[in-house]
Amino acid sequence: MMRSKKEIREVKKDLEASKIGVLPSMDMYNKFLNWVSGEFELFLQDDSHGLKVYFPSGYLEVRLLQSNRRDIYFEIFVNSKNSTTGKRIHNQAIEVLNQVYKLE
Repeated sequence: MMRSKKEIREVKKDLEASKIGVLPSMDMYNKFLNWVSGEFELFLQDDSHGLKVYFPSGYLEVRLLQSNRRDIYFEIFVNSKNSTTGKRIHNQAIEVLNQVYKLE
């Protein structure tokens, strides 16, 4: 089957990125959630279970995986239909995490 030159084929460029983080206390984890929320304050957010930030082509989610007396394990997850936007959002969240790590 021949395709005309005017026909455009759309290629999806999805992105899923995940990072597991560890913080020493629930206070630090809550501070991280607060800072991420502030970083993305112009986007719709749901904080009923961790934090979920919706952006036009996907979402960023921070969710608690496990907590014990010594460490808080959580996941930073980005799902985006646009890989460039998804990488940018993921990198912003990682940068916020790095700033929280500097407080330890």
